[in-house]
Amino acid sequence: MLVNIQFLRFAAAMLVVLFHEAAHVRATGHELGWLFGFGERAGFAGVDLFFVISGFIMAWTTKNEAGPADAWRFARRRVARIYSGYWPFCLLALLVFAVTDPARLTRVDLPGSLVLWPISMPKMLIPVAWTLVFEMIFYTAFTLAIAVGGRRRPALIIMAFALVLGLALYNQFVAQAWSPENIVRMSLATAYGFSPYLVEFLAGAVLAHVLRRPGGSALFGWGLLAVGVAAYSAGGWINAEVFDGRIGQGYFVFWRVAVFGTAGILIVAGLVRLDQAGISAPARFSLATGGASYAIYLSHTLVLEATRGAGLNTWLGGRPAWLAQLAFIALAIIILWACVRYYQRLERPLHKLFRGALRV
Repeated sequence: MLVNIQFLRFAAAMLVVLFHEAAHVRATGHELGWLFGFGERAGFAGVDLFFVISGFIMAWTTKNEAGPADAWRFARRRVARIYSGYWPFCLLALLVFAVTDPARLTRVDLPGSLVLWPISMPKMLIPVAWTLVFEMIFYTAFTLAIAVGGRRRPALIIMAFALVLGLALYNQFVAQAWSPENIVRMSLATAYGFSPYLVEFLAGAVLAHVLRRPGGSALFGWGLLAVGVAAYSAGGWINAEVFDGRIGQGYFVFWRVAVFGTAGILIVAGLVRLDQAGISAPARFSLATGGASYAIYLSHTLVLEATRGAGLNTWLGGRPAWLAQLAFIALAIIILWACVRYYQRLERPLHKLFRGALRV
């Protein structure tokens, strides 16, 4: 178990929480402050960290798996993990929106949301679940790589990375597929199946093979981490100053991946090298919060919607700015604590139940 990667999963989830909380702080009419200001500029890119992490973990943990039997077992494991953690929050979403925004439920594609079929984001029951559609696409592709790759799998992954990167470059600079004029005509198959986000997954998988053998000193690991964190922070500035805060929108997906995906690769590489050098984040905290990161990610927008519906944003609008900021910091801590407890007491047993049902 790479403890530092678990810690990064926690950090990525909390960055996404800060991003969505920033919108609620702004809705109170108050200034964001430095923390939520950073969350607004760069917190959404916690998703990019997740994509790199996911590709890395898949390649790292399946080194010795090959052939159809291993591929089928891998697919069942991933199905058990994804849906055992996802479906309970679908139920919570139905309850929350039934109270706070019933009209939203009339616009939702519920079957597509439940199975994580590629659908447009406004039709997702849980808005952030669009990322899970990409996860399922990558898991499907990785299942095939395990089935047919064998010893050739690292080479296949590198070739796939080069192909997807080449397609991303072509779509950006030649076909201009992501321009405002063309993106509205893009099919969902193209939007999901040829997205630059897949570069991040595959880059993480390639990185796992590169880092398989320990190399370099702890100082090298710290250097990679420092450069990665600096690049991620600079990405927030680039978003604000170059893209007017809109790099997270679909028009700029190539540049988002180029900026934050690169930062994510460096951060993951640095943390793994530090783990290999014996330098890790606190293990107990990292394993608990990293394990809870899936619940944090899926639950936080629902909690924010529920507190908004209960009048929290309106109430904070008449209070000092510092109180509004402090209230949402406290809410983030509550979400973290509740999700750790949920992960330990409910999510893990439910996951075990799903694995038993699928015989994995």
